[in-house]
Order: sequence, then C-alpha cells, then structure tokens
Amino acid sequence: MRLPPNSRATVDSKAIDLLRRPAAVVALAVGALSCSSGDGSPASAPALVQFVDVTESSGIVFEPSRPLCVTCDEWVGGSAAVGDFDRDGFLDLFLTRRDAADMLFRNGGDGTFTDVASTVGLADPDSKSNGAAWADVDGDGDLDLFVTTQGAFRHYLYVNDGGQFTEDAIARGVAFESMLETSGFSASFGDFDGDGWLDLHVTEWRRELPPGEESRARLLRNRGAAAPGHFEDVTTSAGVAVDALVPGAVYSFTSSFSDFDDDGWLDLAIAGDFGTSRLFWNRGDGTFEDGTAAARVGGDENGMGSAIGDYDGDGRLDWFVTSIFDEEHRCPFPCDWGATGNRLYRNSGDRVFEDVTDAMDVRDGGWGWGASFLDYDNDARLDLVMTNGTIMPGHSAEDFYNDDPMRLWRNDGSKFEEVASEAGLIDTGSGKGLVVFDYDSDGDQDLALVNDPGGPRLFRNDGGNDASWLRIRLEATGANSLAIGARVYVDVTDGGPTHVREVRAGNQFLGQSETIVHFGLGTRTDPVRRVRVRWPGDGTEQTTENVALNQVLLLQKR
Repeated sequence: MRLPPNSRATVDSKAIDLLRRPAAVVALAVGALSCSSGDGSPASAPALVQFVDVTESSGIVFEPSRPLCVTCDEWVGGSAAVGDFDRDGFLDLFLTRRDAADMLFRNGGDGTFTDVASTVGLADPDSKSNGAAWADVDGDGDLDLFVTTQGAFRHYLYVNDGGQFTEDAIARGVAFESMLETSGFSASFGDFDGDGWLDLHVTEWRRELPPGEESRARLLRNRGAAAPGHFEDVTTSAGVAVDALVPGAVYSFTSSFSDFDDDGWLDLAIAGDFGTSRLFWNRGDGTFEDGTAAARVGGDENGMGSAIGDYDGDGRLDWFVTSIFDEEHRCPFPCDWGATGNRLYRNSGDRVFEDVTDAMDVRDGGWGWGASFLDYDNDARLDLVMTNGTIMPGHSAEDFYNDDPMRLWRNDGSKFEEVASEAGLIDTGSGKGLVVFDYDSDGDQDLALVNDPGGPRLFRNDGGNDASWLRIRLEATGANSLAIGARVYVDVTDGGPTHVREVRAGNQFLGQSETIVHFGLGTRTDPVRRVRVRWPGDGTEQTTENVALNQVLLLQKR
C-alpha cells in the first residue's frame, strides 16, 4: 500500500509481520506520531546472537567442481552475488563454479532455494566462470548479470528479459575477446559520470602480461540512451589504468564505486595485490585522479578483499582491505608477498584517511579474501566479517594457511572484538566470496560464503532481530531503478544520532551483497525521527518522517 503525505498510520502485530516481507510497500509520513522515549543510542547486543549453518536444509548445495589437488595452481575462485532476478521480492543467490555449470538459487520465500540456472539460461558448463555482479545495465527494470572468467578467452553478459537470460557480451562491448586466456576477478557497477546509467569496472590478476597486451582491468562507460546497456572502454581517458603499476603484470582483485568525499560523485577504490591498491577521486568531468598517497591509503601489502562502511558513526565512509597476516612468515620457499595483515582506513574527512588497524585490532585475519561490514546484532554499530584461507602448490592443506577460521569482529563502540566462534560462525575452509543478505526476511543479516575448493555455506542469523531494525529499499526513476549510489540517512532523534548507508552494487572480492540498506537500532521502540535519501544523479533530497521500526520501507523517488 502507499499512503498519501500527512496521513496517519498505525501498525499492529499482524502488519509488522507483513512488513518483514521484502515485497511490503510502505511509504510513511505520519507527522502526528511522536518520539517521546529513547535517545536512539546504540545498546548492548542481545545476550545470544547465533549463526546457524542451514546449508543443507536451505537447498544451497552442490558437489565441488574439482577434487582437492595440492600440486595444482592456487585455488582462488568462487563467487556469490545476491539479487532479485525475478522481481518476486525475495533475494536470490548466484554462485559461480569454474569447472562446472554455474548455479542460480531462486529464493522460495520459505527459507529454501531451488537451482533454476538451467531453466533460465545460466548453466553453461564450459564458461569457466569466476566473478559475478548483478545490475540493470539497459534500464528495463530487470537485473542483468555480468560474469568474469578464468582460463577462457572472454567474459559474459547475460541480459535479463522477464526472468530469462540471453548472453550478449560481444555485441555490447564487455566480452574482452582475446587470444590471451582470461584471469578475471571481481566486477562492480556504478554511475561514475552521473548520466543515470550504470557503468562497469572489472578487475584482473595476472603475473605475466605480454608486451603490448592490455590487461582486462578496465573501466567501461555505459553508452546510455544512445545504446542502452552497450559499453565503451574509457580506462585510459578516465585515468584509472593500473597496468603500469607493476611492469608486465596486473594485480587488481576487487573494486567498488563509492563516494568517499561525499561530493555527489562516485570514486573508485581498488584493492590490489603487491602494493597496487588505489583510490581514485572522481573529478566530476568523466575523469579521475589518483589520490592514493595523499589520502594515506594503499599501505596494505597484498590487498585482496574490500569492505566500505561508516563503522565509527561519524557520517564518513571508511575502507577495510583484507591481506595476508603471518608473523612467522611460514613461506617454505622464496616468496614475494608481505605478511603484515589487513588494513582499516578511517575516513578523517578532506580526502585523508587514518590507519587505525591496530587501534581497532583487526590486523590478523589470516590469509584474507572476502569481507563486509554488517550489523549482525542490530545494535546500531557496524561489525566486520571476513573469509580467509589458501592452498599452495606442493604443500598439504594441513601445513599451509588452510586451517584459518573465518573472522567476525563485533564493534563495541571503541574497538572490534573477534567473536566468530562464540557466535557460531565457524568455517576453516579456503573461503573466497562472501555476501550479506537477509534471505529469510526476518530483520537480521544472514551470511553466505564460497569455499574453493569445496562448496557454499549459508549461515542463518538467529537472535539478531531481538533488537530493533529498519530496512530500506529504494526505487528511482530512469535507468538506475535501484538507485545505486544513493545515500540513506536515518536521524534517530532531532539532534542525533544519525546513521548513514550507501546503496552499492560493488564487490567485496567475488561477493556482491544485497542493495537493500539495513539499519540496526538497538533497544529503541519508538519510530525514528526521519529517513533522508540523497538520490543519485541530480542529488535530490527526500525526507520521510516518523518511521516505524521493524519493517522493510520502500521509498520511491518523487
């Protein structure tokens, strides 16, 4: 339902239950409601929030596509991407398998999933898929799917037409056809030039790049109204080429568009191996400048995964980069990587960051890969989760980096405390892709990850919704219907606190999480004072006041 402005709404327990469903539509502007109690301050987490492994019961299962092989190349693959491909209101999950057909798990809305890849055109057994990202590239309202590959000779773009997919990467300029085998990783979408159409950045990791051969780490501009969903390569002219950072190689793993300086233009952050992480500031004219050194980021020696969020609640987006931590430097042969671990860069404003890795105690994540900020206990503070692990050629899984447990750091307001085992989030596989999404629509954030070798795991959050929450789904006009790049602010009361999220179709290393923004609100029971949205493109601001808790709120651009 949609209510006219200035109308009054009451919400009983039955309505609250309906509002937990992601398809619920609520547009509230009920000025007569009051916020008479509660100051909106973050509260302690519920006594017991547990993650429960529901992989088998959910139906998200498959046999590993390859047997364990400790004499083969490194196992660095396996992507997960979240999106509602059929627009039924439930979040679906796409998983890549490099040596077998990919799988699209359709969410049945009852806690179970069914693989429908073969019936919708996404089950090519020879694609050699690796990374994946959803976005509406042609502005028709359906989520399309871009897939990178490893060991093939091109990438893929599957165009969605009412839930059926047609592969069209070559015609649309995103296949990167070449006689050089692919080594593609993450892909991210964002409207960097502000024309209302989603552009694409793709990463590649390759030790040997033949002379005269460009890498496939590229920035592709959507041609928009002239040719919807068709792309042109603007990497060099935009100033974001990374080929020359290490001569004869390219080491980019993860990229994401995000407005770090809050000027209305999406910047480009790239986590790269061997000291090649970069932060490019958007000039607003179609070009970027490399601000890495001046911003005091890039100190991660082997950047792999990336997470972006306002962990300290100051209204500025911070940047976490996963890397390799090994105090003993156990490398059994001459190795060329650093071992000083992750980096957490706190955004101080004015395009400058502070390295607070040790102050926040998040350096040791093992051999890190995917990561994400989330509020798993709904206490109004962003927590941090990451996967890790690897297998080296010629060494057994027992003696080299393959027993690292994944990490979950709970934010207590002054530092992060590692609580993965305590919270039941236990995985010691070689984790790669990681995504956060509320798959069961109950108001707390669940997790899915991919192990390579191995298979996926789905962890259901039990107890997070004992605290209050608010989830916001945006619908915009024009081609960017999911409002990728929007800023969403929740003003708990007049005078604060204020919480901020950014709608992002980015990647966290082979993992794309939900585009619905999630706010934990602690023990609060009164409505929040206001929700403010700064829409992408024209920067229009829209305010909705006195918003009830524990609902999925749909806000449509007026």
